[in-house]
Amino acid sequence: MNKCDYYSLAIKKFIDFSSNDPTSSIAKEHGIIGLTRLLMCMDSLNLDLEETLFVAMPDFTYTRNPSRWEAGFPYGCIISLGKTSPLFIPIDFRPNCCGVILVKLSGDARDADYYVKRYKELLCKKQEINKTDFNRRNHFFGVYLDIQNKEYYGLIHGSFSFAKEQLYVEKNLILGENANTFEAIGSKITYLFGDSAERYYEQYLQLEKKTAHLREEIAEFLFPHSDIVFHKIHEGFLNNNVILLGAYADINSFSCPIMLSAESSLPLVNIEVAIDLMKGEKIFCAPHGGGYSLMNVRSASRVSGNEYILEYTNGSKMITDNIIDLPFQYRGNVINVWCNQYKKGHACKELFPLFNFKI
Repeated sequence: MNKCDYYSLAIKKFIDFSSNDPTSSIAKEHGIIGLTRLLMCMDSLNLDLEETLFVAMPDFTYTRNPSRWEAGFPYGCIISLGKTSPLFIPIDFRPNCCGVILVKLSGDARDADYYVKRYKELLCKKQEINKTDFNRRNHFFGVYLDIQNKEYYGLIHGSFSFAKEQLYVEKNLILGENANTFEAIGSKITYLFGDSAERYYEQYLQLEKKTAHLREEIAEFLFPHSDIVFHKIHEGFLNNNVILLGAYADINSFSCPIMLSAESSLPLVNIEVAIDLMKGEKIFCAPHGGGYSLMNVRSASRVSGNEYILEYTNGSKMITDNIIDLPFQYRGNVINVWCNQYKKGHACKELFPLFNFKI
């Protein structure tokens, strides 16, 4: 196949459950090029392309991680590579075991100073927690109130530096030595194949288990005797052939919080309708959050390469190749898109944010 054939195939493999706003349009154009590269790379290794799929979720957007974005991976999506043999893993999507745990408190919430003091005590006790783990980007912990039932909840969102140090190619020299690269359409894909991919996936599973255990330890320390309501990762693997890039997924139905902006209420959503991922396989899935939306932009399209032209609500225009640094806000419509437009579930509870902490 030539490049145009791969691009046409990528369009057919792109499943669009996005919000269809200007920001998701940018992510879609960028993601289809990234998927084209991925298909070209897989074909060069004689891997079957039939079950490769790219699923854009309602929070589909650009990523503020430059390495991930430059490799053609937007955020708010699920990528199925099919059951490749030997195992193939593109590591530019940068899995880091990031997850969310939501717990129901056994009683009333304490005051904000208590949680700040308690967390600082925890930093002294736990060497595995870096002091920046829960105060960079949108990572934090918080306390919420179900006003209707007068019940309190605690939430922890984030991953840990030790996971990134082992899973990111630029931080792990041994990983870099085992990785291969494939040049396509002005960029490259970094990937593992065969035994090195198997070892990476096993290492990932160990780190996912360790980070999950640590989030639960933090939850118990901050919110003693609480009950876990939800705990899943959204940046990693569902299994060795399904990539989660800002999405929750499971083979069974589940309920999850969907992360919007810090001042917004936290909706709990029951996910009840599965999507078809590949032959004979269905998964239940949900957006992790609202996703970034470029502020005051009413249309966007690619000019060439990584350059885009944006038209603002006042009619002015900008041409830029630096989407990542433009002002953004978090979408607030993803619940409506996923539950009402695409009919994949329904909101069952709304939690009001009392305190959020990035310390």
